[in-house]
Amino acid sequence: MNAVYDHIIAILVVGMIFVGAVVVLPTMSIVNLQAVDQQQLRNTALNVFNAMLLDTGEPVDWGSFRSFKMNDPRVQRFGLASAQESKFYVLDPDKVQRLVVGNPMNYCDYTRVRELLGLQNYGFHLRIIPPFNVTFLDTHVTPCCVNYKASVAYLDGTPIPNAQTYATVVYAKGKDYFNITQSGPVGTNPMGICEGTVELGITEPDYYMVTLRVTVADVATLVATSGEPFNNTIAIINVVYDTLVLTSTKDPPDYNEPPNENVWILDIVAIGSQGLLWHLFDGTKAGQDNKFNTGVGTFELWYEDFPGLHDFEPVVFIFNFWAVDPITGLGRQQVLIVMAYPDVLGTSVFDYGGSLKNVRGASVKVQRSVVISSMTYTAELWLWKESP
Repeated sequence: MNAVYDHIIAILVVGMIFVGAVVVLPTMSIVNLQAVDQQQLRNTALNVFNAMLLDTGEPVDWGSFRSFKMNDPRVQRFGLASAQESKFYVLDPDKVQRLVVGNPMNYCDYTRVRELLGLQNYGFHLRIIPPFNVTFLDTHVTPCCVNYKASVAYLDGTPIPNAQTYATVVYAKGKDYFNITQSGPVGTNPMGICEGTVELGITEPDYYMVTLRVTVADVATLVATSGEPFNNTIAIINVVYDTLVLTSTKDPPDYNEPPNENVWILDIVAIGSQGLLWHLFDGTKAGQDNKFNTGVGTFELWYEDFPGLHDFEPVVFIFNFWAVDPITGLGRQQVLIVMAYPDVLGTSVFDYGGSLKNVRGASVKVQRSVVISSMTYTAELWLWKESP
């Protein structure tokens, strides 16, 4: 009898092991397969990310074509790296700007970029994120000075002490006075707050604006401008390599509408990534082609080549306009301060690609520090597999 019981117990044990194997092994296989798929997706993401950030594309200067067409067929390979830099992860701002949907100078859309990268079965989302935030808390004028107060913090809100801030104040009074004054550095206190005063060459200017260039630990630089976004009705400022192009603010341009105003360019000044000023254009000189209007004519209202502009690494452009209503004859001055690449540089997050809200399956995220116009940003790529 004992032998019979032993056999029954043995059979039960073997049966339990068999049932356990039937239940556990498929689960283990699914987990292993999911881990393999996730790793393959990550490997694909890394390869795609390197192709974007390390490859110059073909041709190597594709982002700098003045005659760039929507999804330009001349672009045979996609890559954002600068062809003029030997260092890794230095991006060409002209190429990045070609990812800005609605760029007046045309752009590559999402479908075209996926084709160039061989990602027909994948979706991706690219973000370029500033390393920290700069927020103006106050700016005001005393008789002959501009006072400013700003905070510098990481993206999670943590204050950054000992950040170095350099101020540039643009100010004007009447048609005949326009000036730019720089000062700094001023360090931030333990709460990430900086306060500074910039002396002006006049009292009570009609217009002023403060631009701050902020450096943290000598590696990351960010530019922020005070005041509300200017309601610009004169022109959209575009830069393509060494050329400044002013395009119509009308979308699409209304060529049948009478001119809004006659406009003259009095001054154009560029601020470089190192804070240097370059007075590009003086429209008061005799013989300068500095007049255009915003109502009729071609989409490109005005353009001018400035050799060396791309290498100067412009971050901010300052335009001093004089506009006259052709009906009333009344004139007004308008100073326009714009980022050289407004959708890419500065304090805003740049997004391009598919919507992350529509991702249903597995996805991976990879990050990398990149340099654009000598300023450090974080590039972030999300990749996922799409259903056939």
